[in-house]
Amino acid sequence: MNYRYPFMVAPGGNWSVGYQTASQISGLKIIPLNIITHQQVNSSTTEEISYIADPFFIRDEGTFYLFTEIKGKDNANIALFTSEDGVDYSYNGIVLDETFHLSYPQVFRHEEDFYMLPETKGANQVLLYKAEKFPYSWKVEDTLIKDRALKDASILLSDDLNLIVTVDDKLKQIMFTADSLTGKWKEVKEFEPRWGNESRPGGRFVSVDEVWYLPLQNHSEGYGTGISLYKLLITSEAYKFELADKLLLKPQEEIKWFGRGMHHLDAQQMPEGGYYMVYDGNIITGEDKELQYKRAVKWNLVDLYNYLGF
Repeated sequence: MNYRYPFMVAPGGNWSVGYQTASQISGLKIIPLNIITHQQVNSSTTEEISYIADPFFIRDEGTFYLFTEIKGKDNANIALFTSEDGVDYSYNGIVLDETFHLSYPQVFRHEEDFYMLPETKGANQVLLYKAEKFPYSWKVEDTLIKDRALKDASILLSDDLNLIVTVDDKLKQIMFTADSLTGKWKEVKEFEPRWGNESRPGGRFVSVDEVWYLPLQNHSEGYGTGISLYKLLITSEAYKFELADKLLLKPQEEIKWFGRGMHHLDAQQMPEGGYYMVYDGNIITGEDKELQYKRAVKWNLVDLYNYLGF
């Protein structure tokens, strides 16, 4: 049990964001220089920032727009960073602020408009935002899923498939489908959900050789240990995810900002070839390890439940 989910883990909590290019996603080696730390953001604002996390990006007319969760003294909001070359980023401030906690600012373009699907669990809805004046002005366009408190909803829109994958507070996966972005999203009954570890989405769907993959969070050594990549499988009988790359992202001992763990990935193919990707990680905040016996016992029992096929 201690090997599977340790009872003693390193303390963390101050998240920072990194970015890089790569020829492929598998075998990814993190570049230690390309990091935006929460401390750097503090030098650009009067508010004390404790972390930036959950980065998503979009490239438009050569400019990289990087959206992140940002946490000051109140609820977390959505912040914007911009870069002309994907290397040197400038902080542009908060672009979305609500009375409830915001995170996971999944930004995308659909039919010439810009949209954002952040986590809006605090509103008890899955809310879709549309840019009135990209990238700064965002307004609620639609409520995709009503009266459900769901975490980190990842959306896939393609010519023949529209999906949303998310988890509830018990970390049980739920899948929804619709005929269009603003259509009626219905729960997929044929979905074989994961429950427990590596069930919660940790980034955008990514297509590799015409196959869809989804990053899922690993929490074996506490919240935010790493990211594993899962392949989406669809048959005439069921929808499910199959492990493709275990711990693609994990604690980076040689990079202090990511020494505690990593829990998010947005990787997109670039027109000029290869991938541009953004991710996050957190720093070890103390020398003494913290006890997490409840988590260790709970997730070992969940794994046993899944293994026995109940």
